[in-house]
Amino acid sequence: MSKLGVHDLSVRYGKLTALSDVSFTVAEGERLFISGPNGAGKSSLLGAISGAVRAAHGRVEMDGDILSGHSPEGIARRGLSMVPEGRRIFRALSVQENLMVGTGLRRDRAAVADDLATVYAAFPILHDRRHANAGALSGGQQQMLAISRALMTNPKLMLVDEPSLGLAPKVVDEVYDRLVALQAQRGLTLVIVEQSSARAARVGGRMLLMRGGRVVADGDAASFAAHDLLSEAYFGDPA
Repeated sequence: MSKLGVHDLSVRYGKLTALSDVSFTVAEGERLFISGPNGAGKSSLLGAISGAVRAAHGRVEMDGDILSGHSPEGIARRGLSMVPEGRRIFRALSVQENLMVGTGLRRDRAAVADDLATVYAAFPILHDRRHANAGALSGGQQQMLAISRALMTNPKLMLVDEPSLGLAPKVVDEVYDRLVALQAQRGLTLVIVEQSSARAARVGGRMLLMRGGRVVADGDAASFAAHDLLSEAYFGDPA
């Protein structure tokens, strides 16, 4: 059974079609990158999976259970967590208060302290600045906080939207190193929207390439660069 199944999913905003009959599955423990040009439908896809965006038709399943039609909170309770584009941290709250926001839907309260320790071990700078206002963090530190807040929900599946957006390459390397390590440590399934297909190829995993609201290629991220598939996804088939 797949961890995540997306079946004939379409999203429309008025007369604009953002996604058109998108289908794919993600295996448990897999790392899937979604790449493509601006307007390809990547963020709409993550929004529809998480329940933040209403699908026109199609369905989303996790562990065989249908998520479609449930609220974002209901989906989160089933073990899906979202790291949104732009991080959306609570700037006026402290770092630790932001992390505790991620525990609001949990029932296993006794495990929260252990998860907090895990997050602080993965991102020591957050521990050092746990009493500081989150708005005072650098962009990279805010991205670490957004990832950590999602981890505090104790997810099985985590969606990450543009984690490298606006960050220096060295900081992006650090964020991805920690994210991949946490995936292995916690047995996470990751679906990551990554504008830089070269970055996805370096990190490694499977990749979906999208254009015009459709999936145009699906395969190993590292192999795409050798086959002109990235150019086709971004610019279209020159033929």
